[in-house]
Amino acid sequence: MDLSRTRDIFERPGPFATVYLEAVQAGENSAKQVELRWRDLSKQLQQAGADDKTLAALDDELGGERAGSITEVGRVLVASADGILFDDEVEAVDAAGDIAVWSPLPELGRYYRSQTGSVRVLLAVVDQTGGDIYQVIADNSEGARELSEETVQGQAIETVHKARGGGPGNRTRQNRHEMASYENADAVVKGLRSAASQFRPEVIVIAGEIQGRSSVRQELTGDLAGITREIEAGSRAAGASEDALEDALLTVTGEIATERESGVRQRFEEGKGHANAVEGLEPVLEAARTGAVDTLLLVDGQEVPGELYAGSSPEAISTDPANLAEISDTEPVARPAEQVLLRAVGALGGQVQVLGGGTSLQDGVGAILRFPTGS
Repeated sequence: MDLSRTRDIFERPGPFATVYLEAVQAGENSAKQVELRWRDLSKQLQQAGADDKTLAALDDELGGERAGSITEVGRVLVASADGILFDDEVEAVDAAGDIAVWSPLPELGRYYRSQTGSVRVLLAVVDQTGGDIYQVIADNSEGARELSEETVQGQAIETVHKARGGGPGNRTRQNRHEMASYENADAVVKGLRSAASQFRPEVIVIAGEIQGRSSVRQELTGDLAGITREIEAGSRAAGASEDALEDALLTVTGEIATERESGVRQRFEEGKGHANAVEGLEPVLEAARTGAVDTLLLVDGQEVPGELYAGSSPEAISTDPANLAEISDTEPVARPAEQVLLRAVGALGGQVQVLGGGTSLQDGVGAILRFPTGS
């Protein structure tokens, strides 16, 4: 998973408040429940030394009516004296409990572990008159979570139904029908391109009426065509089965997640043979410190053990605080090793991939490298 969404945070000087809120059942008093939970977390942060500006920024988000948005999914926020720096929904933190951490680092390991098994999808359910475009986060363990919906209605509406009968008049009507269908498909494709520029999907899935799917696929060219798949499910008609659509969508995204992990594993094994991959805390630490890590590898259900010392910059990391004296402007602090590595890799433009449970990596951590480090 690309760490670029939080690169700016990893590059900032701390300290930070990182807050995780588990999902709650939606109800009339949801906002009040979250407000009360936030009060407890706020006290914890205050006792840990959080400043007033950071607490005020979080209170604006979690202390009033806006808190009611935390219902069926969890939420993670990172804040500092500059305000809210990161805010996202996280399904996989449900039932895991609320957590608030005041730290020199943004502690996003839990967030990224929850996200790396998911797939970002642009789903277009189409017919010959237009389509409904959904931004979806899909995960086989959590299901499909819809983030937004947009309806694209083509302008060529009256001529999309096939003409019946023969003769020259029929051929003219048929040509008009095909032209209208492609004009409407072009409108859908423009909607997909606009959404893709903001959402950055891993895959575009085209569902719905077969003629509509065919028209959209023919109009969809270039980079987006290369990540597009088609499923024989879904309909814009009233009463259409949403369960069948979700099942088909999850089948596709499950294949993509498997392909992604298989590709990472293959790169790792090939890299070890050419000094372009390492495993174990010390070699990965050295690679992260020099900016050599392309992809940090973690293991599902197994956190990287121990602590590392972190200084003022992402590359200022060590097992010994004395080693940071000349390269850090602040006193080194000991933090969980996984959080320190994520900060170093994320600030230098790397990625993270969580491999399936049962994977054997020394110290539960490995890395695919941009260049050999000699470790």
